[in-house]
Amino acid sequence: MRCATALYLSFIASAFAYRVTSPSEAKGWTTSGPQTLTWERVDTDPENFTVVLTNEDRGILPTDEFLAALVDGTKLTLQVNPPSGGWPTGESFRVNFVRDAEHTDTILAQSSEFDIKESTSTTSSGTSSHSSTTKTATGTTTAPTNTAGSNANTSPAPSSSDDSSSTPPGSNAALPSLNIQLRLVSVFALLGLFLA
Repeated sequence: MRCATALYLSFIASAFAYRVTSPSEAKGWTTSGPQTLTWERVDTDPENFTVVLTNEDRGILPTDEFLAALVDGTKLTLQVNPPSGGWPTGESFRVNFVRDAEHTDTILAQSSEFDIKESTSTTSSGTSSHSSTTKTATGTTTAPTNTAGSNANTSPAPSSSDDSSSTPPGSNAALPSLNIQLRLVSVFALLGLFLA
């Protein structure tokens, strides 16, 4: 009876060709946010499956975690969000593709064993250095603008001195008319002498 069951299960496994390519023994997951899941398939594979995280060591993972349901198998990649309690850490994890949440014993594919490690990401320091660079750039842009503004304010000064230098020729322009009047007075005085 066991022999017949084993043959039946091997026949079912060979009928499907889903193959998990990542995570793998060479490249596992970390505890930092969503993780990448990739796979291969053939046209005879079911279009959808459910993703389950499992570990034989129940001290690390007490119960299997459902990571995604009704996944579109044709996409060949998926960003898997962490479980509600966050990613567990440790060794010998596996990802199973199962038929659905009610048929977890129908395994369509299984990854090789992989590790989930603590993340050592330090993105905050990179952001702060970038913002300080931006501030410096803004400061340098402002400086030339202020300098240009001060030059624009000082430029009218020569024109005011030009106006003051043009004033004396205006006052000298009244001298010829005064000379003409003096000549006319002297001419009338001479005529008066002749007529007398």
